[in-house]
Amino acid sequence: MAKEMSTEDNNPSSQSRDNFSGKTRSALALRAAHRCAFRGCGIATEGPSDAGASKHVSIGVAAHIEAAARGGPRYNENMTPEQRGDISNGIWLCQTHSRIIDSNAAAYPPLLLQQMKAEHEQRISIEMTSMRAGSTCYDFVALGPSIVFVGELIAIEKQAWSFRVEHFVIGDLGELVRYIEGFPTVDPYDRFVLVNDLGDGRELDEPPTWSKARNECVITTQVKASAKRLDVHRLPIDLALGDDHDLVFRNGDLATVQGLDSLPQKLKLCLSSNKGDYWADPTFGTRIREYMTNFLGSPWLPRLIKLETIRMASIPFNDAGSQEKPATPLWCVRKVMAVDQVDLKGNAGWFVFHLKLDVEGLGEWDGEIPIFISNDLCASADHHT
Repeated sequence: MAKEMSTEDNNPSSQSRDNFSGKTRSALALRAAHRCAFRGCGIATEGPSDAGASKHVSIGVAAHIEAAARGGPRYNENMTPEQRGDISNGIWLCQTHSRIIDSNAAAYPPLLLQQMKAEHEQRISIEMTSMRAGSTCYDFVALGPSIVFVGELIAIEKQAWSFRVEHFVIGDLGELVRYIEGFPTVDPYDRFVLVNDLGDGRELDEPPTWSKARNECVITTQVKASAKRLDVHRLPIDLALGDDHDLVFRNGDLATVQGLDSLPQKLKLCLSSNKGDYWADPTFGTRIREYMTNFLGSPWLPRLIKLETIRMASIPFNDAGSQEKPATPLWCVRKVMAVDQVDLKGNAGWFVFHLKLDVEGLGEWDGEIPIFISNDLCASADHHT
């Protein structure tokens, strides 16, 4: 029996709860395939019990995304009782993760939980349509600028990375063939593979290859060595920008930042650069604006933005106007562990994202970074919400 549990139950201020109906709890469990939707978990929440042949154990929880009662985690006073008890406000979790999201509500805002739920249900859908058991390591892989597929890294041998392809998200088999055949004329900056599950990417040394055996489609890439990263404490001096994204003056002079203090600003400026807008080289910049325009409100959006962050962190860019050795645009980021959108509405074109990174000379770093997308998308975001 699917049941509803929450740390909200222990809150003495929760006098009246807008609980899920039995039908809603069952629907949440079935849509999640009775597996925990917490990112990276996926544990089965129903199984056999040693108490008897007809007995079973249930650790599944129909958890509220925004609290069922006043005083609970992520309570939204603007919601109606019907909205609080609706399936759209629920996520199916194991008991452990239901407690975690409630005990540290600030780390698990409603938008992040909605993304986890959508990603998990998408993963279950992929398993059903492919008629193959899923894997928690299935994620997005980008091959050049026009191909993104759901897949799994299945082998690394010397400089060869091989992927099993589930299905294409952007592009198709024809696009892949064109990329392989036209590889000698592809811009060197567009010769790359990016792997969300690794949080890393590599430049390609040779054209990819495609093969199919036993109904499995496999892409093999020959990759170059990982690009060198700069110690974060050696990031060069730069003019400081304030919270209003304008220059900062201190004691009548322009303020500056460098080293670790300049990392948030480096992330903001780099990820806010739109491909095609850089006058000195139109190939520089991210496709985040394009992805936000085409996939706003989709569970695919955070994964696509993570891919672009990985590209800026791992693929060296040769600035045509510079005599310096090519460096990755983000310079010091070794691995992109997570990219989550904090808000959907935006403010004057700026949208806040939470980044978790592995940084050269520091280790793990995480923080919230505003990225400029477009004023037009703020209106679109209001429509989606």
